[in-house]
Order: sequence, then structure tokens, then C-alpha cells
Amino acid sequence: MKKISNAPETLVTDELQGFVKLHSDKVRLIEGTTCVARRIPKEKGKVKLVIGNGAGHEPAVIGWVGKGMFDLNVVGDVFTAPSGDKIYQGIEAIDDGSPILLMVQNHAGDVLNANYAYSKAKKKGIDIYKVIFYDDIASAPKEFMEDRRGIGGMYFYAKIVGAMAEAGASAEECISMFEAVRDNTRTYGVAFSACTHPATGMEMFGYLKDNDLIEPGMGVHGEGSGNHCVPMPKAAELAEMTGNVLLEDKPYHANDNLLVVVNGAGSTTCMEMNIFYNEFERFLTKKQINVVGGCAGNYLTTQELAGLSVSLCSVNQTMLDLWNAPCCCAILTK
Repeated sequence: MKKISNAPETLVTDELQGFVKLHSDKVRLIEGTTCVARRIPKEKGKVKLVIGNGAGHEPAVIGWVGKGMFDLNVVGDVFTAPSGDKIYQGIEAIDDGSPILLMVQNHAGDVLNANYAYSKAKKKGIDIYKVIFYDDIASAPKEFMEDRRGIGGMYFYAKIVGAMAEAGASAEECISMFEAVRDNTRTYGVAFSACTHPATGMEMFGYLKDNDLIEPGMGVHGEGSGNHCVPMPKAAELAEMTGNVLLEDKPYHANDNLLVVVNGAGSTTCMEMNIFYNEFERFLTKKQINVVGGCAGNYLTTQELAGLSVSLCSVNQTMLDLWNAPCCCAILTK
């Protein structure tokens, strides 16, 4: 393993210190914690968005903290959800009486620890609300939607609901918008090659090594069986394959307005993502589906994993206006 580090036990703290120094105009590290918060808080009374997640997926979610997106990211160990106490510690640190909306990825550890923190905050009288997101169509059939994992589609929730909170919407309005975005979002991922755990140096899975195979449906932590591998297709074929799977799960219709996020898994190059986005947009155009906004980049990664995910969200004009609203964080400035 060739990774820049000092020691496994200081990976997260070393990273967060460096990140905050790089983006000190936007974020701060809450003393004595692994919590990254906005440098300049929202005005009192506005809804604050909070999320917890394991390290190792940068720039998610530390890079999503800032004006118009998250107010706080509680960071756990590598690929490990932060404990309930750590999440509560972060919530308590930013509590000023304003409503707090805790967004939870649908992974077992994230849900368990978020529920603990939420219950503790409620008992302490904090004005807190909780929502859970799930968008990975490969992780469960659509008859069991709520069993699906939450992955790259959370970019839509963060940006759209974040803009709404920044504008002064109530907690109830933010929750309603969150649910509308979630119901209209689908994500599908494909892995090209493996990665190593930055603390242990162990390969997370090896069956894609030294061959031309890819694994459709791979999750953000390398979830996959190795039983569904296919030869690496051309860009247009890959766009059609992923597009057909997504449209089968949620039949977006002709003249629907979609946002598209192409998320790189870590080592996927900008060139590759641009080529893929171009082909995917062509695929949707042939279906007479309108692409009204989109982006491509490494937003939610798994170290040096090669691959990508595609997230789609059908939007109305209000959602589109919120998507285009100003924001300022490490990964995005509008």
C-alpha cells in the first residue's frame, strides 16, 4: 500500500486538520471533536442540516459543508459510522435553539447511531427532526424501497433542501421537500477495479483485479458478490446499460425534466466522466427526456476505487430553482 499517512490511528484527525486549514474561510473544526461545521453559522431560527458518515469517502461529506448545503458533518472512523455520542456531541455544539434536521444514510450503523443521537437530543429539549434516504436501486428491489442503501443521490438532497433551509423554510417544509426529492431519485453504480483500506492496507475485494471485467450494482463500500461481472463496455454501451436499469426501476417519461449526477468512485478521471456524461445525456435525449441540469466529479468516493454511479432526479421548477441557488462549500460554489 502506498498512501500518504502518519499512523492508522491518526488518519481522520490528520485529514480533518488539513482540510479545515485549506478551507478555513468556509468551515471550522469543533474543538475536541471530529465535527466539521460552517465557519459562519446561519441566522438563528433557520433550519440546520446535519449528517454523520464514516471517513474514507472524501470529499463526502466534509466538502459539502458550507452556505447552501450542510451545516455540520460528524465524521467517524474510516468506513465506520460515527457513534451516537459523537453525533449528539456535534448537534449539541451547534444548537442555538434553531431547528436541526438530521439526515441519515440508510446503512445499519448510520441508522442505529443516528437514532441514538436523535433520541438523546429530543430528551435534552433540542428542536430536532430526522429523515432517512435511500436511492441505490441495486441494493433492494423496488417493492422494498426502504431497504435500499443511501449513496450518491444524497447530493440532490443536500443541494436542494440545503438551499431551501438557507432561504428560511420551516423544518416541515424542508422535510416535505426532502421526501419529494427522495421519491424522485434513483442511483446505480458500477465498479471497474478494487481499492485498499487506508488503515489496514487490505484489498477490499480482489475479483476485478488484472482483468477487463466490471461489476454493475456495486455499493459505496465495495458491496458486491462478484457474480454479476461483465466485460468492460464502450462508453455509449455503458451509458445505455446503466440508463436502461435506472429507467426500468423508475420509468421517467418523455418530457420529464431530470437532473443528472455522475459521481466518480475515486480514481475515475475527469476525462472518463465527461465522456460518460456526454453519452448518458445522448441516451436520455433519445428517450425525449430533458436534462435540465447536471454535474460530474468525484463527490462521494471510496479511496482509489475505479468506477462511477449515476443519480437521476426528476424535478419541478421549484426544485430546479433550488438546485441552481447560490451555495459555497469546498466542492461547489454557485
